[in-house]
Amino acid sequence: MTSLDPTRLPDRTLSKSVNGPDGQPAVKIEALPITKGRRISLTFEAVGPRWRQGVFLATAGQLVAAGTSSPSLVLWTDSAPTQSVIDVAETEGRLVLYNVWDSGRGRGQFESQSATSGMLVEALADGSRRYSCTDIGVEPDFSRLIFTVSIE
Repeated sequence: MTSLDPTRLPDRTLSKSVNGPDGQPAVKIEALPITKGRRISLTFEAVGPRWRQGVFLATAGQLVAAGTSSPSLVLWTDSAPTQSVIDVAETEGRLVLYNVWDSGRGRGQFESQSATSGMLVEALADGSRRYSCTDIGVEPDFSRLIFTVSIE
């Protein structure tokens, strides 16, 4: 069984170049505490018309979704269900996630972490978090992808 090295998983990282409309810093990489046996629910709420959009998730351990077990998963809005359930089979205690996209420019499986990408994070009353994402471009557009994450 392959596992990610926990020393290689990044901590929460804020953008140095992108802010939200109210000046709040955008998150480039989210890192959430997680324990073995927890269940993650990821729900796609909205996706913009430009490019294929998705979410990368990883832990130093194993995530299980739709019969696939891996230290990392990419869920795409055009191929994953609107709501996906991911079980945490093993972990060193941290879930890392960020938005990804495929612009069709031949940059590999997906693109991410550009200077102008980021996520605005909103804590919801039920304990879940809403992420409004921008990918690339001169003016940030945080409606490229909107999804929620709940950890049960």
